[in-house]
Amino acid sequence: MLHVQRQCAVQAGNQIMTMRKTTALLCTVLVMAGLALPARAEMPATDALSKMFLWWNQAYKTPGAYTADNFRKHFTEDATLTLEGRTVISGVEQWATHFQKIQSGGGDVEIVVPFKAVAQAGDLIYNYHLIRSRRGGELSCSLAAGDARLRDGKIASITLVRATLDPAKGPMDPQCWTK
Repeated sequence: MLHVQRQCAVQAGNQIMTMRKTTALLCTVLVMAGLALPARAEMPATDALSKMFLWWNQAYKTPGAYTADNFRKHFTEDATLTLEGRTVISGVEQWATHFQKIQSGGGDVEIVVPFKAVAQAGDLIYNYHLIRSRRGGELSCSLAAGDARLRDGKIASITLVRATLDPAKGPMDPQCWTK
């Protein structure tokens, strides 16, 4: 599976749109089926999306860190977030307010970095990662797959599909929190 993702990500030129549709379909199937790639050795997070999520994880633990100016370090002014086909954020001001609201809800949220799979083809970063959270005594763990588009070295958009893992329906990913 990881080989397929890497192979898709090295394509370029006219095949980007075909690759994007194929990758989106493949990632959607993986996420909806609740399949997880095996754990892998720690690898350095060198792509812009991984670096941003390393910052995001630390910022979540730091009250006041989700500011538009801090998001501007990673995102273009008009950056969007699209989840399950619906654009939920447009512009750095909305990035800041959206995540300030999540942060104010308490608990813990973490995007696991390094990602399960990540590959870059030009200004596209394909990713497959785990999101884990703890709130009000409840644990949650989700798989997310999609891509980020870069412009001038910053993130211009992130598009993801996500699926919450259910321990009643099968084994949980070993990276999910258990306490």
